[in-house]
This record gives sequence, C-alpha cells and structure tokens, in this order.
Amino acid sequence: MPRSGCRAALEKEPATETGIARLSVNLARDTMEVLRLLASRRAASVTETIRRAISVLQFVEDEVAKGNKLAVVETDENGEQRVREIVLMG
Repeated sequence: MPRSGCRAALEKEPATETGIARLSVNLARDTMEVLRLLASRRAASVTETIRRAISVLQFVEDEVAKGNKLAVVETDENGEQRVREIVLMG
C-alpha cells in the first residue's frame, strides 16, 4: 500500500447526539484508489472500510504494546508453512 501523505482534521464541534463525528481527510490519489479497492472487495462503503482499518490498527497496536508479535503464516504449494514476523516501524 502506498505510503503517501495523509492529513486529517476533526471538526471542532463535538460528536452529534448519535455519537458520530465528522472527519475531513486529504488523501493522495493512489491512496484513495487503494481505499476504494479495499471497499469494493468487501462490497462496503469507504466509511465502513475506514472504520475497519482503524479497528485493525487499534488491535495491532494494542497487541504490540502488550509485547506480542504480529506474524503471517504462509503455506506453499507443498502444504509447508512458514511464519514471517511483521515488524512495524515508528
């Protein structure tokens, strides 16, 4: 996924009575294309895709904060598995 600049600013008004806050985000064109692709894969809205991404990021950061590691288990064509650790920067 492209690592392009992203700026976001929460509006100064508090969340509405329904608990929803509006957010304005500036994304590079290639980042927006990836966001739309991810949304289309799940037949979801861009808003729902962003919510899911935030939830995943929160889970990952919480696990790393506990000292846990994040990994991907790959299975090759022979059925053998290989574990690759994902190292987060920053």
